Amino acid sequence: MDVILAVVCLGILTILLLFFGQRFKIPSIVCFLVIGMLAGPYALSIVSDQSTIETIGEIGVILLLFTIGLEFSFERLFKAWRVVVLGGAMQVCTTVIAAAVFMHFFTGIRIQEAIFFGFLVSLSSTAIVMKILQDRGEVESVQGRTLLGILIFQDLAVIPMILLTPFLMGSGSISTASIPFEVIKVIAILAILIISAHWVVPWVMYRVAQQKNRELFIFTVAGICFAVAWLTNAAGLSYSLGAFMAGLIIGESEFSIDAASTIIPFRDIFAAIFFISIGMLLDTSVILSQYTIVFSLIAIILVIKILTGSVTSALLGMPARVSVYVGLALAQIGEFSFVLAKSGLEENLIGSGPYQFFLAAAIITMALTPFTMNAAAPATNLLYRLFPTRIKKPDDDGKSRKDANPQLRDHIVIVGYGMTGKSVARAAEILGIPYAIVEMDPDVTKREREAGSGGTIVFGDAAQREILEHAGIAQARALVVVISEQTSVPAIVHLAREMAPKIHIVVRTRHVGDARHLLDLGADEVIPEEFETSVRIFSCILAKYGLPKDDIRALTGLVRKNGYRIFRKGDTALAGEAADPEKLFGDLRISQVTVPEGSPAAGRTLRELDTWNRHSVAILAVRRGKETLTAPSPDLVVSPGDVLLLYGSKTGFEAVTGSTVGRGSPSPSPV
Repeated sequence: MDVILAVVCLGILTILLLFFGQRFKIPSIVCFLVIGMLAGPYALSIVSDQSTIETIGEIGVILLLFTIGLEFSFERLFKAWRVVVLGGAMQVCTTVIAAAVFMHFFTGIRIQEAIFFGFLVSLSSTAIVMKILQDRGEVESVQGRTLLGILIFQDLAVIPMILLTPFLMGSGSISTASIPFEVIKVIAILAILIISAHWVVPWVMYRVAQQKNRELFIFTVAGICFAVAWLTNAAGLSYSLGAFMAGLIIGESEFSIDAASTIIPFRDIFAAIFFISIGMLLDTSVILSQYTIVFSLIAIILVIKILTGSVTSALLGMPARVSVYVGLALAQIGEFSFVLAKSGLEENLIGSGPYQFFLAAAIITMALTPFTMNAAAPATNLLYRLFPTRIKKPDDDGKSRKDANPQLRDHIVIVGYGMTGKSVARAAEILGIPYAIVEMDPDVTKREREAGSGGTIVFGDAAQREILEHAGIAQARALVVVISEQTSVPAIVHLAREMAPKIHIVVRTRHVGDARHLLDLGADEVIPEEFETSVRIFSCILAKYGLPKDDIRALTGLVRKNGYRIFRKGDTALAGEAADPEKLFGDLRISQVTVPEGSPAAGRTLRELDTWNRHSVAILAVRRGKETLTAPSPDLVVSPGDVLLLYGSKTGFEAVTGSTVGRGSPSPSPV
């Protein structure tokens, strides 16, 4: 097929599949893999030249790993060293051992091939997992930080795996005398990396930056990437390892931010090229003709990775909910595994047939990732029901129960000790109100105990009955739920309401659309971040147009007061109790209407008009001549010619204009 025509066909196929993937919430990486399968030589043959496919894939993986190395920060490694080093090492080692033992004893393959299979299975997809966590807003949650630490270790573990791959070719294929040479070569490469990162690259980048030429800077960055990749390949290592090292070198320099801003926008294109090329290598007929082998391999991968991931998280001291989530999130094959598989194919560690089986299993496990992560909450709840006595004590050091204050009464239970949770705790301390904190991060609970926090610290999952009992939920006056794990919030609210029917429950949620569900489950008040953000932006816009601070404070206070009525239990002021908050807030507007001569509103006070209770429309301000009265008194008498600034829905405006004010001049504008 003509090159230009192939590009056009590939572009159309990509647009269509990405569109449908977005509609059905399928990760883009999975779409790229499917695009490659369809466009490759085993399906539509849009691209049929195998050498071209391999070249495209090589360039794609070089650029992809370069951007990953560019973003990598050793500071993140040091901050989360316990999860990264201990958790990552346990997860990778246990997965490699479990997979190798299973494959060697149950399939009869050589131990070298079994170990290599363990390498492939031990890695998970950083791109897919972090994308899903980012979409859910859970990157900074306990499970998000745990997953990030393990994934960082996996990314680093690729380096020794690539180095060890030639040694697994078979017994006797590498002489003992050559081992010192290989070690010296690795040390030399590391020395070059350190010298380049500290002296050579910063000097070169500084000289280039002095020229203030954007094109020169971009090509210098790209040149360093491909030069280091070529040097490592010439030394007997892979291009991908060299690209990752190049990213690390530039990433540690003072020009890393500028380099990242130049390269990162192209990251999605780099990733797309790589994953499409991987999909092109898959023979789609393998899945149909050898489906027994493929799905057996998928089952082996899922079972091993879910178990090793969950056990690793549990050994780190994480509660059951986090451990199950981590195991299910790590259950897929990672993008680095494709790089290893390609190396194994070249080193004859894996045949073309098993290679196709692996590609098929890897792509399917990637496609299953969103579903396995969604299954974490119901799987954990099932685990709690099946084994209530075995997982009822998620204490990291056995101190939670002993240190709890049995005399707690009329206190606040705070679920989540992030920024918001700390603010609530500090406010409670100022007012002398006792409080208990429920936190799932063992490091946070340990740090707070050592710091001598003024409240009781309980380590565990607040969705468990015994944890809430230990926090004194039955004797508490209020419960504040401020955690990042939004999937756990409904279970916590429902359980707390069941255990303490009279407790006042305040919940922070991310989206306005979640408010009604949480209120139905038992929450008394819901604080949506979306609404608070909109109010803050509203106040910034008012300030930009020169409105006095006192007036802005009064207006935003009124908007907040009226808006939050829908987020409180039992308040039906806005279009009924069953109203959808998202639809309601999407219809809210600010409008102004002029009171004409002979209006029914003229001569009456704002209290008598009662526009809020009658029509769900608030009067934010009254303009009288050149004067603007913000948050006017309910006893203010309306006069002809006054301009009423209204806040409400379109239906409410029409009702106020038609029956209360009479003929006026409405002029709506979105909030």
